Amino acid sequence: MESMPLLSVQIVDKYNLWLVVEYTIFNYLFQMGNLSSLKKEFKDILKKRGMMSYEMGKEISDSWSRCIAEGLNPFQDPKQSVVSSIELEEIKEKNESLRKIVIPELELLYSQIAGTNFMVAYSDENGLVLDTIYDKTCLQTDVGKTVIPGSIWAEKVCGTNGLGLSVELKKPTIVSGKEHFFTAHENISCFASPIINYDGKTIGIIDASTDYMSREQHTLALVKLATRSIETKLFLKKFENELILSFHPRQEYLSTTSVGLLAVNGDGLIVGANSNAKIMLNGLVDLKNENFNKIFTRKTNLLKQKKKRKGVLVKIVKIQKLKERNVL
Repeated sequence: MESMPLLSVQIVDKYNLWLVVEYTIFNYLFQMGNLSSLKKEFKDILKKRGMMSYEMGKEISDSWSRCIAEGLNPFQDPKQSVVSSIELEEIKEKNESLRKIVIPELELLYSQIAGTNFMVAYSDENGLVLDTIYDKTCLQTDVGKTVIPGSIWAEKVCGTNGLGLSVELKKPTIVSGKEHFFTAHENISCFASPIINYDGKTIGIIDASTDYMSREQHTLALVKLATRSIETKLFLKKFENELILSFHPRQEYLSTTSVGLLAVNGDGLIVGANSNAKIMLNGLVDLKNENFNKIFTRKTNLLKQKKKRKGVLVKIVKIQKLKERNVL
């Protein structure tokens, strides 16, 4: 049982004091009551689904708790939320420049896992599916019939699912079989990864789904690879008129999606850094709008500079000059 929080009340006058204290206590007890009710409902659902001994990860259990708080009933069919064809076309048009980069990666991802009863999908940042590719077998399954263009897979609509959880957590996720909140989705496994732009914002989701018997860890790795490739292409397109520096601890990885990227403008300011760069240079500075020369000085040979960040040896080993700049 959680202890009662300490109350800190500034006495303005004696008549208002008890009012403030009583409201704070009431609010605390109300929250505790809701928490207790939520936990009870959580346990009841597990019992009814024969999952009392089921080991559930924290991310999944937290998602279930949010679903219960939203008032979703796991034993009813989820509300099928699909936008109109007109609205779908409008949203596709709005995301057209991104889709031109996404669709070839989606086709490549499909070719890597085709023939294994899989489908792949691309959704916007809200979990609205825009594009899908299926194999013939998958079209006849629950996956093929529910994950369709125009369908919304946000957690508050479809409960715990890979695509919706990736929207919620902004990170790669796997939701398989009974981990889904709705019993109607128990026969599905979902592997999803967000597309993060140069500014750290989620701008879409790549998802691969199949029947729950086909859960394979390497599938998520392929989905993540697809999103990293999309992110790299978006970064290069966004900063095509700037100086772009690519780096990695190992030279042979410079042509992979593991590479760190920095974009530097004509004034020598860092205007963009991909997620890999932020990880490898973590703790150095807040990179955006920082003067390049304050971080990498002329006194240090750029090709030999070494920085250790979280045990990773970072060595800038390649400069890609897209436009004449004098920033070093």
